[in-house]
Amino acid sequence: MKILDIIYDDIRNPWCGGGGALRVYKVNAGLARQHDITVLTGNFPSAKDEVIDGVRYRRIGTSASYVLSRISFSLLVPFHIARFKGDIVINECSFFAPALADLYTRRPVVNVIHHLMDRHAFKISPVIGFFPFLSERAVLKTAKNVITSAKSIRDEIEKRDADKRVKNIPNGVSGEFFALRPEEKPFILSLGRIDIYMKGLDLLLEAFSRIRSPSVSLKIAGAGKPADMSRLTDLIKRLNLEKRVEYLGRVEEQEKLELLRTCLFLAMPSRFEGWGITAVEANAAGKAVLGTQIRGLSEAVENNQTALLIEPERIDQLASAMDSLVEGEDLRRRLGRQGREWARKFSWESIAEEQLAFYQTVLQT
Repeated sequence: MKILDIIYDDIRNPWCGGGGALRVYKVNAGLARQHDITVLTGNFPSAKDEVIDGVRYRRIGTSASYVLSRISFSLLVPFHIARFKGDIVINECSFFAPALADLYTRRPVVNVIHHLMDRHAFKISPVIGFFPFLSERAVLKTAKNVITSAKSIRDEIEKRDADKRVKNIPNGVSGEFFALRPEEKPFILSLGRIDIYMKGLDLLLEAFSRIRSPSVSLKIAGAGKPADMSRLTDLIKRLNLEKRVEYLGRVEEQEKLELLRTCLFLAMPSRFEGWGITAVEANAAGKAVLGTQIRGLSEAVENNQTALLIEPERIDQLASAMDSLVEGEDLRRRLGRQGREWARKFSWESIAEEQLAFYQTVLQT
């Protein structure tokens, strides 16, 4: 099978390399032994076309800036889709860099939709948010075949259009996390893309400033848009947390593993999520998760079993739950132990096989 996979995000991209990019890498690496796969991604500084684990990565557009990179990617994608001579096109939907793949080719298209922003788009940006809001509506209108990582997203899409073929396939976790021997050092960890609004980092910092244990620090690891990273450092200063919060920037895989191995717990107070790969990775590392009761994340972990989930945007609940986990050694270790067993059900190998089976179903109809 010859596959074209389209996604702006990229595991190498310093601006945008989150869970969606990781899923594309893991699934395609598993399929590349028997299939011909090209992944089309956005451009970024020092990017080059390359082969990663048997998968061709081609970066298109300009790397002059994050905004221009996204715009140029969206403008060029239709031409690449139209020229593609293979079997199937996979459109990893990013509503800030839309690709209405079903309109540009007669070949079968599978759209991967991890989350629905709805009116969150306007809260991210009252003006610019209008465009991803419309692109989300356009994708949902034109898409015939859809993969979602969360059952709740699948149910919502089917409720809007019962004629679509929608398959729920969760994200996975690598075996290396299970090999870690958990240890505890006095810090809470936030790990992932730096997106202040989506990931609730403003809520996290405000809640952290209220916790009762001054000896516990907060480490924030990840990269994102320059504006978000700048805003993050400004928030740390405004709350007078420079001595208690450490922003690590983008971390390599070994440092990421060590952070998960030694943290007290992972904090993930997102406003919306497609799934929450980092949460499952934390569970696989034997660590508890503090998150929000939202679509996606509430399926990646189990409330009161592998995680504590609070209502989104409730800083008081967030601070209280942080105190409970910081001060409750038995609680956080129980959640971590149970989390490790829970995470064993999410295998990238089985997820790749399930995704391939869906491609074959689409090709046969």
